[in-house]
Amino acid sequence: MNPIEKIRDQFRKDLLLKLAAKQHKSRIIHLFNMRTMGIITLPPTEEERITLSQFISQMSRNGITVRKIETPPDTEIDKYGIPKPDYANQFTNYHYDLIINATPLDNPFGLYFTLAASSNLRIAYQDTTQPTEERTLNTYDLIIRGNGPMVLSEYLTNMLNVLMEIRKTPTGNY
Repeated sequence: MNPIEKIRDQFRKDLLLKLAAKQHKSRIIHLFNMRTMGIITLPPTEEERITLSQFISQMSRNGITVRKIETPPDTEIDKYGIPKPDYANQFTNYHYDLIINATPLDNPFGLYFTLAASSNLRIAYQDTTQPTEERTLNTYDLIIRGNGPMVLSEYLTNMLNVLMEIRKTPTGNY
């Protein structure tokens, strides 16, 4: 790694550590009580684009406002490899009941948007065949695990199944 890349990498790590230090109180909400959802993705394949479109349509029919952001194009990344404010703010200026990171668990952009946006619940997919830092795992409130790379349709289905199982407790908490 050349010296410039080392500086950029260290800057990103420092920024992620700073964002991770922000207070986050998770609040689990039943799927039918959600009103806002954010999805962070890599540029999707055609199959993933169809899956995301169907998922977003389904959530919208259930009264959930969904905002999606993809890993930014190079023109929207600053000299440190961080999304420019105008690009990031279109996603991070909102509060979400749920943030779904649909990027690899340790993807810096997925981590950045997960940590920079305000949310009640953070969900990600972990490929258990790959090593993952404990600090990264601690970023999320719920992790859907699998033995291999994420298949978006399976990940979203498993996540919805978990969210549907959340029930109201006798004390009124979720």
